[in-house]
Amino acid sequence: MSDHAMTVGDLKSQLRGLTDDTKLSFAGGLTFYRLKRRADDEVFVEFNEPQADLTPAFKKRNPNVKVAFIATESVEWDKSGIVGSVDVTVR
Repeated sequence: MSDHAMTVGDLKSQLRGLTDDTKLSFAGGLTFYRLKRRADDEVFVEFNEPQADLTPAFKKRNPNVKVAFIATESVEWDKSGIVGSVDVTVR
């Protein structure tokens, strides 16, 4: 498990006291897709928006950007199903 991971116990503790009909929203407009088991002791939370592939040059210029998600409604796809170039601008 990575240093940024939380346990199911941590999540349950955060959710303690909330009713079953309490809505969960995700910052940045992300939409929940699924939970995917990666190992006996690890599950990924996945979102509908794919993660952008940040180039090493972009990461060097923007060291505080850890991840960027993209909406796919208006992007160009190549024949193999890969999204073409997406402009990720930091202001």
